[in-house]
Amino acid sequence: SILSTMSISGIFLTLYLITNVTKSASEHVYEDVSHTYKKNLDVRFLDKQKEYKNIVLSLKSNDNFNNNLNNSQIVDDIIKKYNDNLLNNGFEGISIKYNSIANQVNVLRNSINSVVNRKSSLFGIEILLNGPNVVYLEPIFNDQNVIGVIEIKQSLLSFKQDYEKTQGGVFLFLLQERSMNALSTDVKNGNYRAVVDDLFVEEKKFDGMFFGNMIKEGSEGLKLMRDQGYKVNEVFFKTYKEVIDINGSFIGYLVVGEKVEGSNGFVNIVDKLTKEVTLIALGLVMSILIFMF
Repeated sequence: SILSTMSISGIFLTLYLITNVTKSASEHVYEDVSHTYKKNLDVRFLDKQKEYKNIVLSLKSNDNFNNNLNNSQIVDDIIKKYNDNLLNNGFEGISIKYNSIANQVNVLRNSINSVVNRKSSLFGIEILLNGPNVVYLEPIFNDQNVIGVIEIKQSLLSFKQDYEKTQGGVFLFLLQERSMNALSTDVKNGNYRAVVDDLFVEEKKFDGMFFGNMIKEGSEGLKLMRDQGYKVNEVFFKTYKEVIDINGSFIGYLVVGEKVEGSNGFVNIVDKLTKEVTLIALGLVMSILIFMF
Protein backbone atom coordinates (compact mmCIF):
# COMPACT_ATOMS: atom_id res chain seq x y z
CA SER A 1 0.00 0.00 0.00
CA ILE A 2 0.96 3.65 -0.35
CA LEU A 3 1.06 4.01 3.46
CA SER A 4 3.47 1.08 3.80
CA THR A 5 5.68 2.47 1.03
CA MET A 6 5.76 5.88 2.70
CA SER A 7 6.55 4.27 6.08
CA ILE A 8 9.41 2.24 4.66
CA SER A 9 10.76 5.33 2.83
CA GLY A 10 10.59 7.29 6.08
CA ILE A 11 12.44 4.56 7.93
CA PHE A 12 15.26 4.45 5.39
CA LEU A 13 15.44 8.24 5.35
CA THR A 14 15.80 8.15 9.13
CA LEU A 15 18.55 5.53 8.83
CA TYR A 16 20.34 7.70 6.26
CA LEU A 17 20.09 10.77 8.50
CA ILE A 18 21.33 8.87 11.58
CA THR A 19 24.30 7.47 9.64
CA ASN A 20 25.28 10.88 8.27
CA VAL A 21 24.84 12.64 11.61
CA THR A 22 27.08 10.01 13.20
CA LYS A 23 29.68 10.44 10.44
CA SER A 24 29.57 14.22 10.93
CA ALA A 25 30.04 13.77 14.68
CA SER A 26 33.10 11.57 14.00
CA GLU A 27 34.59 14.26 11.77
CA HIS A 28 34.08 16.85 14.52
CA VAL A 29 35.95 14.58 16.95
CA TYR A 30 38.86 14.29 14.50
CA GLU A 31 38.89 18.09 14.05
CA ASP A 32 38.92 18.63 17.83
CA VAL A 33 41.78 16.16 18.30
CA SER A 34 43.67 17.83 15.45
CA HIS A 35 43.26 21.23 17.14
CA THR A 36 44.46 19.72 20.42
CA TYR A 37 47.60 18.33 18.76
CA LYS A 38 48.36 21.71 17.17
CA LYS A 39 47.73 23.56 20.42
CA ASN A 40 50.06 21.20 22.29
CA LEU A 41 52.75 21.85 19.68
CA ASP A 42 52.34 25.61 20.09
CA VAL A 43 52.48 25.31 23.88
CA ARG A 44 55.58 23.14 23.67
CA PHE A 45 57.38 25.71 21.51
CA LEU A 46 56.32 28.53 23.85
CA ASP A 47 57.67 26.54 26.80
CA LYS A 48 60.96 26.12 24.94
CA GLN A 49 61.16 29.84 24.26
CA LYS A 50 60.64 30.58 27.97
CA GLU A 51 63.27 27.99 28.86
CA TYR A 52 65.80 29.56 26.48
CA LYS A 53 65.01 33.06 27.78
CA ASN A 54 65.73 31.91 31.33
CA ILE A 55 69.09 30.51 30.21
CA VAL A 56 69.95 33.84 28.56
CA LEU A 57 68.81 35.73 31.65
CA SER A 58 71.16 33.63 33.77
CA LEU A 59 74.07 34.42 31.46
CA LYS A 60 73.23 38.13 31.33
CA SER A 61 73.21 38.19 35.13
CA ASN A 62 76.80 36.92 35.23
CA ASP A 63 79.06 39.89 36.09
CA ASN A 64 82.14 38.09 34.82
CA PHE A 65 80.46 37.72 31.43
CA ASN A 66 79.21 41.33 31.31
CA ASN A 67 82.57 42.80 32.31
CA ASN A 68 84.59 40.86 29.73
CA LEU A 69 82.52 41.00 26.54
CA ASN A 70 85.55 42.24 24.61
CA ASN A 71 87.73 39.38 25.84
CA SER A 72 86.86 36.41 23.64
CA GLN A 73 88.95 33.96 25.70
CA ILE A 74 87.15 34.72 28.96
CA VAL A 75 83.75 34.74 27.24
CA ASP A 76 84.48 31.38 25.58
CA ASP A 77 85.47 29.88 28.95
CA ILE A 78 82.24 31.13 30.56
CA ILE A 79 80.13 29.79 27.68
CA LYS A 80 81.88 26.41 27.92
CA LYS A 81 81.04 26.18 31.64
CA TYR A 82 77.39 26.97 30.90
CA ASN A 83 77.26 24.30 28.18
CA ASP A 84 78.88 21.74 30.47
CA ASN A 85 76.39 22.64 33.19
CA LEU A 86 73.46 22.20 30.79
CA LEU A 87 74.76 18.81 29.72
CA ASN A 88 75.34 17.65 33.30
CA ASN A 89 71.83 18.71 34.32
CA GLY A 90 70.01 16.75 31.63
CA PHE A 91 69.64 19.46 28.99
CA GLU A 92 71.32 17.38 26.30
CA GLY A 93 70.96 18.87 22.84
CA ILE A 94 70.80 22.49 24.06
CA SER A 95 73.86 24.71 23.59
CA ILE A 96 74.83 28.37 24.05
CA LYS A 97 77.01 30.52 21.82
CA TYR A 98 78.01 34.17 22.00
CA ASN A 99 78.36 35.95 18.66
CA SER A 100 80.51 39.05 19.14
CA ILE A 101 79.86 41.76 16.57
CA ALA A 102 83.13 43.62 17.19
CA ASN A 103 85.30 40.50 17.09
CA GLN A 104 83.40 38.73 14.34
CA VAL A 105 85.60 36.99 11.76
CA ASN A 106 83.07 34.91 9.80
CA VAL A 107 80.04 36.25 7.94
CA LEU A 108 76.99 36.37 10.21
CA ARG A 109 73.87 34.37 9.37
CA ASN A 110 70.78 36.21 8.14
CA SER A 111 68.96 35.54 11.41
CA ILE A 112 71.75 37.09 13.50
CA ASN A 113 71.98 40.08 11.15
CA SER A 114 68.22 40.56 11.60
CA VAL A 115 68.63 40.64 15.39
CA VAL A 116 71.45 43.20 15.07
CA ASN A 117 69.53 45.40 12.66
CA ARG A 118 66.16 45.21 14.41
CA LYS A 119 67.67 45.26 17.91
CA SER A 120 65.16 42.65 19.06
CA SER A 121 65.17 38.92 19.82
CA LEU A 122 64.14 36.14 17.42
CA PHE A 123 62.82 32.62 18.03
CA GLY A 124 61.97 29.79 15.67
CA ILE A 125 63.17 26.85 13.62
CA GLU A 126 66.30 27.44 11.55
CA ILE A 127 68.04 25.13 9.09
CA LEU A 128 71.73 25.12 10.00
CA LEU A 129 74.62 23.10 8.61
CA ASN A 130 73.93 20.24 11.03
CA GLY A 131 70.18 20.18 10.32
CA PRO A 132 67.00 21.79 11.64
CA ASN A 133 67.33 23.51 15.02
CA VAL A 134 65.06 25.39 17.42
CA VAL A 135 66.88 28.71 17.88
CA TYR A 136 66.56 31.70 20.21
CA LEU A 137 68.64 34.83 19.56
CA GLU A 138 68.90 37.80 21.92
CA PRO A 139 70.93 40.98 21.38
CA ILE A 140 73.44 42.32 23.92
CA PHE A 141 73.64 46.12 24.13
CA ASN A 142 76.27 48.66 25.04
CA ASP A 143 74.27 51.87 25.45
CA GLN A 144 72.01 51.75 22.36
CA ASN A 145 74.35 49.69 20.20
CA VAL A 146 74.20 45.93 19.67
CA ILE A 147 77.63 44.53 20.44
CA GLY A 148 76.76 40.83 20.37
CA VAL A 149 74.06 38.19 20.10
CA ILE A 150 73.50 35.30 22.50
CA GLU A 151 72.38 32.18 20.65
CA ILE A 152 70.57 29.24 22.25
CA LYS A 153 69.91 26.30 19.98
CA GLN A 154 68.54 22.80 20.26
CA SER A 155 68.43 20.27 17.45
CA LEU A 156 64.90 19.53 16.27
CA LEU A 157 65.65 15.84 16.84
CA SER A 158 66.27 16.60 20.52
CA PHE A 159 63.01 18.59 20.58
CA LYS A 160 61.29 15.59 18.94
CA GLN A 161 62.50 13.29 21.73
CA ASP A 162 61.22 15.73 24.37
CA TYR A 163 57.87 16.04 22.61
CA GLU A 164 57.30 12.30 22.18
CA LYS A 165 58.33 11.68 25.79
CA THR A 166 55.95 14.28 27.26
CA GLN A 167 53.09 14.27 24.73
CA GLY A 168 53.24 10.76 23.31
CA GLY A 169 52.39 10.00 19.70
CA VAL A 170 54.63 10.39 16.66
CA PHE A 171 56.55 13.49 15.51
CA LEU A 172 57.81 14.06 11.96
CA PHE A 173 59.52 16.95 10.19
CA LEU A 174 59.25 17.21 6.40
CA LEU A 175 61.77 19.62 4.86
CA GLN A 176 61.11 21.41 1.59
CA GLU A 177 63.72 20.51 -1.01
CA ARG A 178 64.97 24.06 -1.67
CA SER A 179 65.63 24.52 2.08
CA MET A 180 68.10 21.62 1.98
CA ASN A 181 70.64 23.98 0.42
CA ALA A 182 71.37 25.27 3.94
CA LEU A 183 72.55 21.80 5.06
CA SER A 184 76.16 20.72 4.92
CA THR A 185 77.04 18.25 2.16
CA ASP A 186 77.76 15.49 4.70
CA VAL A 187 74.38 15.90 6.40
CA LYS A 188 72.42 16.18 3.16
CA ASN A 189 73.96 13.40 1.08
CA GLY A 190 72.59 9.93 1.71
CA ASN A 191 70.52 10.90 4.76
CA TYR A 192 67.41 12.45 3.23
CA ARG A 193 64.81 10.74 1.08
CA ALA A 194 61.80 12.03 -0.83
CA VAL A 195 58.42 11.54 0.85
CA VAL A 196 55.83 13.38 -1.23
CA ASP A 197 56.02 16.22 -3.77
CA ASP A 198 59.07 18.37 -2.85
CA LEU A 199 59.18 17.26 0.80
CA PHE A 200 62.07 15.24 2.24
CA VAL A 201 62.76 13.49 5.55
CA GLU A 202 65.97 12.60 7.37
CA GLU A 203 65.28 8.92 6.96
CA LYS A 204 67.05 7.34 9.93
CA LYS A 205 65.90 9.94 12.48
CA PHE A 206 62.11 9.61 12.17
CA ASP A 207 59.49 6.86 12.34
CA GLY A 208 59.71 4.92 9.06
CA MET A 209 56.16 3.57 9.33
CA PHE A 210 54.80 7.09 9.82
CA PHE A 211 56.45 8.75 6.82
CA GLY A 212 56.12 5.47 4.86
CA ASN A 213 52.36 5.81 5.29
CA MET A 214 52.58 9.30 3.77
CA ILE A 215 54.64 7.97 0.87
CA LYS A 216 51.92 5.38 0.23
CA GLU A 217 49.16 8.00 0.27
CA GLY A 218 51.11 10.28 -2.07
CA SER A 219 50.13 13.75 -3.24
CA GLU A 220 46.39 13.09 -2.87
CA GLY A 221 46.82 12.13 0.80
CA LEU A 222 48.89 15.24 1.50
CA LYS A 223 46.34 17.46 -0.26
CA LEU A 224 43.48 15.92 1.73
CA MET A 225 45.36 16.43 4.99
CA ARG A 226 46.01 20.07 4.12
CA ASP A 227 42.40 20.65 3.01
CA GLN A 228 40.66 19.18 6.06
CA GLY A 229 43.43 19.74 8.60
CA TYR A 230 43.95 16.04 9.40
CA LYS A 231 44.13 12.62 7.76
CA VAL A 232 43.00 9.30 9.19
CA ASN A 233 43.37 5.85 7.66
CA GLU A 234 43.59 2.26 8.88
CA VAL A 235 47.12 2.80 10.26
CA PHE A 236 47.56 6.41 11.49
CA PHE A 237 45.78 9.56 12.52
CA LYS A 238 47.89 12.58 11.59
CA THR A 239 47.66 16.34 11.55
CA TYR A 240 50.15 19.04 10.62
CA LYS A 241 51.45 22.58 11.03
CA GLU A 242 53.23 24.61 8.38
CA VAL A 243 56.75 25.59 9.44
CA ILE A 244 57.72 29.22 8.87
CA ASP A 245 61.37 29.51 9.84
CA ILE A 246 63.07 32.14 11.98
CA ASN A 247 63.61 34.29 8.87
CA GLY A 248 59.96 34.19 7.85
CA SER A 249 60.20 31.64 5.02
CA PHE A 250 58.15 28.48 4.52
CA ILE A 251 60.45 25.45 4.90
CA GLY A 252 58.17 22.44 5.40
CA TYR A 253 55.72 20.75 7.76
CA LEU A 254 55.60 19.33 11.25
CA VAL A 255 53.36 16.25 11.17
CA VAL A 256 52.17 14.71 14.44
CA GLY A 257 49.75 11.91 15.20
CA GLU A 258 49.30 8.43 16.58
CA LYS A 259 48.78 4.83 15.58
CA VAL A 260 45.20 3.65 15.11
CA GLU A 261 45.88 0.17 16.52
CA GLY A 262 44.96 -0.52 20.14
CA SER A 263 41.46 -0.60 21.66
CA ASN A 264 42.15 2.53 23.74
CA GLY A 265 43.05 4.72 20.76
CA PHE A 266 40.56 7.49 20.16
CA VAL A 267 40.27 6.59 16.44
CA ASN A 268 39.12 3.08 17.35
CA ILE A 269 36.72 4.45 19.95
CA VAL A 270 35.16 6.83 17.39
CA ASP A 271 35.01 4.08 14.76
CA LYS A 272 33.43 1.65 17.23
CA LEU A 273 30.85 4.24 18.30
CA THR A 274 29.96 5.00 14.66
CA LYS A 275 29.49 1.31 13.87
CA GLU A 276 27.44 0.70 17.01
CA VAL A 277 25.07 3.59 16.29
CA THR A 278 24.67 2.43 12.69
CA LEU A 279 23.99 -1.16 13.79
CA ILE A 280 21.44 0.00 16.36
CA ALA A 281 19.71 2.10 13.72
CA LEU A 282 19.75 -0.82 11.28
CA GLY A 283 18.38 -3.17 13.95
CA LEU A 284 15.60 -0.70 14.68
CA VAL A 285 14.68 -0.58 10.99
CA MET A 286 14.63 -4.36 10.71
CA SER A 287 12.47 -4.67 13.82
CA ILE A 288 9.95 -2.16 12.43
CA LEU A 289 9.87 -3.93 9.08
CA ILE A 290 9.26 -7.31 10.73
CA PHE A 291 6.50 -5.81 12.88
CA MET A 292 4.85 -4.21 9.83
CA PHE A 293 4.75 -7.38 7.80
